[in-house]
Amino acid sequence: MDTYRGAGHQSLSVTNFFCSHCQQPIRLDPTLLDSTAIDHVRLQLAHSPNSSGKSPRSSVVMKSGSPAKAGSQRSGTNAPSTVGRAAARNALPVYDSFIMLSKSQMSPYGVTATPEVIVDPSEPAGYPDGSGSGGPRLSQTSSSQGSIAAGTLSHRLKIANRLFDIMSGTSAVDHPMCLDCTEELSLSLERRLSDAKKELDSYRTYYDQLRQQDPVDIHSSQDIEGLRQREKNALRVLDDLKREQNQLKDELAVLEAELDELDQEENRLVQDVGILEEEVYQRKEEVESLELKREHAKKQFEVLKKTNVYNDTFRIWHDGPFGTINGFRLGRLPNQPIDWSEINAGMGHMILLLDTLAQRLGFAFKTYRLIPMGSFSRIEKIDDKSSLELYGTADLHGMLFQNRRFDNALVAFLHCLQQLGDYATEQDPQFHLPYRINKERVGDTSIRLQFNQDETWTKALKYTLINVKWLLAFCCTKSRGSA
Repeated sequence: MDTYRGAGHQSLSVTNFFCSHCQQPIRLDPTLLDSTAIDHVRLQLAHSPNSSGKSPRSSVVMKSGSPAKAGSQRSGTNAPSTVGRAAARNALPVYDSFIMLSKSQMSPYGVTATPEVIVDPSEPAGYPDGSGSGGPRLSQTSSSQGSIAAGTLSHRLKIANRLFDIMSGTSAVDHPMCLDCTEELSLSLERRLSDAKKELDSYRTYYDQLRQQDPVDIHSSQDIEGLRQREKNALRVLDDLKREQNQLKDELAVLEAELDELDQEENRLVQDVGILEEEVYQRKEEVESLELKREHAKKQFEVLKKTNVYNDTFRIWHDGPFGTINGFRLGRLPNQPIDWSEINAGMGHMILLLDTLAQRLGFAFKTYRLIPMGSFSRIEKIDDKSSLELYGTADLHGMLFQNRRFDNALVAFLHCLQQLGDYATEQDPQFHLPYRINKERVGDTSIRLQFNQDETWTKALKYTLINVKWLLAFCCTKSRGSA
């Protein structure tokens, strides 16, 4: 804060004011805190061109003892307010008010009471001494409310607030303003003034051009009648154009309605196309799935075509000197005695395989009928229905009759095998059994167990299994060819 020394050498601290534009704090010149500043501003406003009528803004009405409320808000720590200023702008004109002058206007030392300046609009405008014109006439009276110390801070703040209210109420700019805002405002006003001068020059130039043109005489009756006729024609054309415009509007409305219908139809078609595309996509997926299944089934079928179910069911192989079928050894040796249960099981598999091959080839045996029964299989004669047991026991060597029935069953089996081999040769002349069968011999080896050596009997059974395997291969080849 700055310190101002007024009358009576009394030191007062002046509160900062705020710029009404940028809200920055400002410090006032001490001369603005004197009451004479208000009178000076009023006298200048009275001599201004706007003094005879209303000012650009509403003028200010202030009485002694009732200062504007905005004064206290314009100073201090808070931001400036325009409440008091707005109240001042909505008040009566300046020449309809009376102002209480401060004591410094009456006395240079500020000892007397605050005088009051009364403006009487009914009297001629002039200065206090009656000289001059265009300003208010001032009269000095004593205040009945008491005296205010001219050097107090409150009094000076009131003076400053009144001064700013008067300046703001009579101009288009709010006060107070800092130096930067004032310079900016001055530049803006100068630019506006320059633009206005340029516009004025343009108007003057255009006005001079109009004055230099020759005046056209259009006041003759013929010209007026021609202009009226042209006006009628123009109005008639205008009516035609309006009717055509209305017709075009109706057509446009119809076309818009049709366009809306087409849009709706297009939306429905788009939805239908979307549904159809989804169905096509689903059907395509189903077709692809079926194609994959078909390819898989085809591969499985190729595998199954190459698969021989008879070879998998009846696996004929060898184990040293023994022929085997499904792992069961046929025959016996002195140094390798085979249990009869294993031999009987092998015999049962061999007679089952031969009967299956006959049924597969559609062949019926002439003299015998095979009865596969596992380890107790039999061969039955067709003529007398007698049966021969194709299985043996551990005491077979001690029973001559039982041994002969087992040998006869083996010979009957060879006979059935020979019949099926001959039938296969009839079907395919190139097919022949590897070991020729002649009555009880297969490959010149007797198949009888009685009065025979174990090695010979084992070899005969092995040859028999080999012939059965050849018939199995022929049956599989024929089945594959027919398929």
